[in-house]
Amino acid sequence: MYKQKPKNLVNLTKTEMANWLNSFDTVLTDCDGVLWHEGVAIDGVPAAISLLKTLGKEVYFVTNNGIKTRHDIWKTAMGAGFDVPETRIIAPISGIVEYLQARDFRKKVYIIGAEAVRTELTAVGIESFGPGPDVLAGKLSDYIAQHVHDTEAHEVGAVVVGFDEHFSFAKMLKACHYLSTNPDCLFMSTNFDHVHRYPAFSVPGTRALLVALETCVGRSALQFGKPNAEICAELIKSGRVVPARTLMIGDVCKVDILFGHNCGLQTLLVGTGFNSVYELNEILQNPSENVRYIPDFFVPSLGDITKLV
Repeated sequence: MYKQKPKNLVNLTKTEMANWLNSFDTVLTDCDGVLWHEGVAIDGVPAAISLLKTLGKEVYFVTNNGIKTRHDIWKTAMGAGFDVPETRIIAPISGIVEYLQARDFRKKVYIIGAEAVRTELTAVGIESFGPGPDVLAGKLSDYIAQHVHDTEAHEVGAVVVGFDEHFSFAKMLKACHYLSTNPDCLFMSTNFDHVHRYPAFSVPGTRALLVALETCVGRSALQFGKPNAEICAELIKSGRVVPARTLMIGDVCKVDILFGHNCGLQTLLVGTGFNSVYELNEILQNPSENVRYIPDFFVPSLGDITKLV
């Protein structure tokens, strides 16, 4: 059996709404598109999060943002009116840093990605390089002679790929060299987001860049964002999250909702993402093939919850 479509919270009776609210103790929520747009809170959403907390729900923010440190995301949240401890924010860069620390990592990290990755690595004493423009000018053979060295390759113990507006052939060349020269070199990615859609344009996501590199080196990167269930594993193992009693809120079916289903959570899609409703309608055209992307519930905006209780 598969769901034809999610239940719209707006259509629930007061009793059904109360039963739904009583069905979970913990909330994991995406940030961009659910809580805010470009750092500005979506109308009514801070009040909805406060209501959930007043009702005794434990709330975590789970983002795929790979261009900001966890501290920066926390500052955005606080500035938008969300009172959340920094420790309740689950972000890819922090996950990568914790992964390396757990393995007593002592080598260098090559970054295809944002300066924020280097900032968090530096904070824990891990040396890294790579963010910023790196363009191959002139002949390929000259660039290789000047910038690609076996000695340096053996000093690099990890390659991290995130969203990089300066992505270039030169960067892919270096990463390919480090990963191919040293089979023990770790290969990690902040997330597998394919594309970022906005009302007027679309931007290639991390996955679009990553696939090119995976093709070169013949192996897949470990990823530290949704929909990988591993990022929730420690919370579940510790008992802080009980899957059947946890709600995942998101605005992207193929990332947030899939993540929720991968973790065994209840799922709620909001319609405030730039592409949320279009994506949902597209998925519902063929529900039997897209069952993992179909949310259990839908609401036009998370802010609507305060009107429905």
